Amino acid sequence: MTRNDAHRLSDVFTWADARSAGSTRRQVAHVATRITYGVYATDPTDLRMRIQSVLLTAGTKAAICGVTALQLAGVDMPSRIARDTRIWIQVPHSQHWPCRHEVRLVRPRTPAPRTILQQFPCVQLPQCWLQLAPECTVDELVELADAMTCRQHAVTTLNHLGAVVEAAPGARGISLARTALSLACAGTDSIPETDLRLLLVRAGLPCPVVNLPIYDEVGRVLYLLDLGYEGTKTAIEYDGAIHVADRRKMESDAARRRYLEDHGWRLITVTSADLVRNPLGIIDSVRRALARTV
Repeated sequence: MTRNDAHRLSDVFTWADARSAGSTRRQVAHVATRITYGVYATDPTDLRMRIQSVLLTAGTKAAICGVTALQLAGVDMPSRIARDTRIWIQVPHSQHWPCRHEVRLVRPRTPAPRTILQQFPCVQLPQCWLQLAPECTVDELVELADAMTCRQHAVTTLNHLGAVVEAAPGARGISLARTALSLACAGTDSIPETDLRLLLVRAGLPCPVVNLPIYDEVGRVLYLLDLGYEGTKTAIEYDGAIHVADRRKMESDAARRRYLEDHGWRLITVTSADLVRNPLGIIDSVRRALARTV
């Protein structure tokens, strides 16, 4: 079996397909990897191929859900949750399914509503968020809710998440989901910004405005502050250092800081190291800034 043979079989194929093409298991192993029982893919790192492989054997009522559905939708995932490489799949409660390490099976007595996502049957994304409640901490659920309702490429709304929570009072993890929803905020840009907001709120500080707009003299938006308190002109910015080697970005950031400081803003820059090693220092800086008189 050559790579051309594998291409003719498609990127995802069953052992029965390969055998019909006259291939041996050794030949198949040279061009593909077994994803699940009896199903192979030419690229085992490709999420769509792995999904297709599992769905081939899952039955017509199966749908991807949980982590897998959110990853396919492009949702930014908390690091611990993102490490779950299993294919999450919902099947009817009555359907038999052998235990397989590559699959995370969800078998609800009342299946969650389905939709189509990138040509795959998929549980509706707000339901996927709720399915993760028993697996997550409150902070991880908030991070996911923020990421799903982010400023760019949102996949749902907080209202839709709230409706799912209200419709499932007895669901596993529902208490954590309610708490997370009360802390979530639409329109964010990154998980570290969510973590920074949670840090401030839990320290007893007022909840800052997310992506607070700064306008010029004619009412055009000049800048968006990651987190801001307009009353005291206090801005908290997360610096992920992704543009360290980008001269234009560094120059733009310097001009931005100069403009804001010239107009009375106090900018507090926070790094990932600050969040991990010096959270009390962040809180103290913000508290001092909020106490000042503009």
